[in-house]
Amino acid sequence: MRVAILAMGWTGYNDAACRHLSKRGVELLVVTPAASPDTAFTTESITDYAQLQEYDRDAPTPEIAARVASFRPDAILMHSWHYPHYREILKASPAGTLRVLWMDNVWRNTPKQWVGRAVAPRWVQPLFDAVMVPSDRTEFFARRLGFGEGAVIRGSLSADTDLFGSPEREGSELVGRRRFLACLRLVEHKGADVLAAAYREYRQLSPDPWGLSVVGIGPLRSAFDDLPGVTMHDFQQPAAVAQLMREASCLVVPSREEPYGVVLHEGALSALPIVSTYFVGAAPFFVQDGQNGWTVPGGDATALARAMARISDQDPASLGEMSAISRGLGSRISSPGWARNIDEQLRRRVADLREGATK
Repeated sequence: MRVAILAMGWTGYNDAACRHLSKRGVELLVVTPAASPDTAFTTESITDYAQLQEYDRDAPTPEIAARVASFRPDAILMHSWHYPHYREILKASPAGTLRVLWMDNVWRNTPKQWVGRAVAPRWVQPLFDAVMVPSDRTEFFARRLGFGEGAVIRGSLSADTDLFGSPEREGSELVGRRRFLACLRLVEHKGADVLAAAYREYRQLSPDPWGLSVVGIGPLRSAFDDLPGVTMHDFQQPAAVAQLMREASCLVVPSREEPYGVVLHEGALSALPIVSTYFVGAAPFFVQDGQNGWTVPGGDATALARAMARISDQDPASLGEMSAISRGLGSRISSPGWARNIDEQLRRRVADLREGATK
């Protein structure tokens, strides 16, 4: 089985999942733009398990299409349906090549999405044989684009479960660490400004406030300037983030908009209580209100601050129970399980496609 992945960027969890896919005997070609400064995941390790074709995001070259054609993939996974250069690659793929849209967007009833739905019969449906989705929220969008139930491959994202994870954590340990952790690009839609405002308000609510570690870079970094209790870590590679999670007491995800948010899975695996906005697509999987944390409305700094205060007010026994629930929720999905599912799905669908073509 030969699989080409036309990516819009590469991450640690992509790396881990595809490494396991390679171990199952799948030959991989990863096509991706070179890393941008604010998401500078190193791509050197990709060549340990896959062929790699990087390019300048602003100047894709014809060599990309030639590289994919010479690879002769049985299946092509494409991260976005609207990128013109990738669309041309799919259009040129020979009969019998399984073409899969790998999407995580969720339906938000926006004008742009209604336009996408209107043009889907000629712009999306003719180009793809199947769609990969991480959640019910994304599947709802995919079904509105015209994908039938049988065309949906579910469970398309997993955190790096080889790297992230924690043994059972005592509530006394979490209380002793006294630290919130947020891992995000410091931009508006990730809610960096909301987090800064919420933490400032939280420090007014709590008589003995915990500290806040912020991992990430971006134009809103100045929102945290001169804010007591904050430690800025800039961008960190996945191993460093995993260590910071093991040193934290609670994960905070303040996004105004987040199609999925693998960071929630990472936090759950790390046995952390979690505070998240409901607009994070993975929230229904990994946050059970009142059980292992709370969800709050996006953009509401006061609600976020109050949820943080509820966490730091918990006694050790309660935090220990929340931690155990997070760990259980995180264990439901794994990198090896992702690879097994995708391998089986692609092989079956390629066989069905080619059998249908001969009839």
